[in-house]
Amino acid sequence: MKWWAIGAPHLTSEGSMLERDRIVSALEDASSAPSIHNSQPWRFRLVGSGVEVVLDASVTPRTVDPVGRWALASIGAVVANLELALTARTGRAITTAYLPDGGAPAGETRAGGAAHDGRVLAVVTLGEVATTTAAMHAARLAGAMEERRTTRGPLLGGPPTDEEWAEIRAAVAFSGEILGAPAPSALVPQLLALTARSETERQDSGAYLEEIQAWMAGAARAGTGIPRGAVGTPDADGRVPVRDFTQTPLGSSGDGDVVVFEDPPALLVLHSGSDTPRDQLLAGYAMQRAMLEATVLGLGVGVLGQALEEPASRAEFDAVASTALGGAVVVHQVLRLGHPLGAPTHVPTPRRPVAELLLG
Repeated sequence: MKWWAIGAPHLTSEGSMLERDRIVSALEDASSAPSIHNSQPWRFRLVGSGVEVVLDASVTPRTVDPVGRWALASIGAVVANLELALTARTGRAITTAYLPDGGAPAGETRAGGAAHDGRVLAVVTLGEVATTTAAMHAARLAGAMEERRTTRGPLLGGPPTDEEWAEIRAAVAFSGEILGAPAPSALVPQLLALTARSETERQDSGAYLEEIQAWMAGAARAGTGIPRGAVGTPDADGRVPVRDFTQTPLGSSGDGDVVVFEDPPALLVLHSGSDTPRDQLLAGYAMQRAMLEATVLGLGVGVLGQALEEPASRAEFDAVASTALGGAVVVHQVLRLGHPLGAPTHVPTPRRPVAELLLG
């Protein structure tokens, strides 16, 4: 039997223990979510028939995330996984409340999400027995959690089909507030140019390069961080500015290999009408559901968010996207989607054991 086809729990004391075990197992499933530099800044507290999701900003990178949006997006991504895993493992419907205490004071932003450190950012609660449709949907996406990877190489097998775009946009829209727009052909080179400029500026920052290398070194010892085998290979023509993890303050640590990327890449712009902490949480949620849907469809997914990290470059990015999309938008993430040629080769990233993530 597949692990997600377990069914609804028994309403007995023994069943309650079984339900708790299933919740803990769902936390392990959820922790496969993506996070900035694989920092895994989520902590969990079991409360009755639900889970509080808490941000631990003591582990988040700071230089790459100067206002904390990636920390909140990471929490949103783990909430998306948790909802699916709980329904898949328990057979029950889910309700989620975001920012139950209101979050940090309005307008307060700090690097790495430190303004929200220790706060409960979401409460995910088990409800009644899920409908058959909801249970099947959860099982479908939950089955892709372990397979989902961030693609840092080329996607030369072609862009998503119209049907695949529709499925991925529906996955994004499930968030209720975030929308996904395939970038029009005229917008793609503009977004790539802004992203490339931000990536170049990042590579000129010693603090940024030192932070990158610290997170790569940490992958060998702490269950977090980025293994060297997972960093990908740069685009030979420089058209697709994936984040370069090989640069150090002393020069490149890469082997000099390059590969040819797809031209043009197919980009999905995740956007909403505002930029509150709730928006940033839901953007991570929407991103993860899109990634899982793409995985089910056999698509690779890369991330091109460097221009969204600093306020100045972000404002320019939003302005360009707003003009192209026909209305004022706040861009929360840009995904690169496409079919890989042949079987994708991905190096697994480490994960912390769930026992280290549970709060008393």
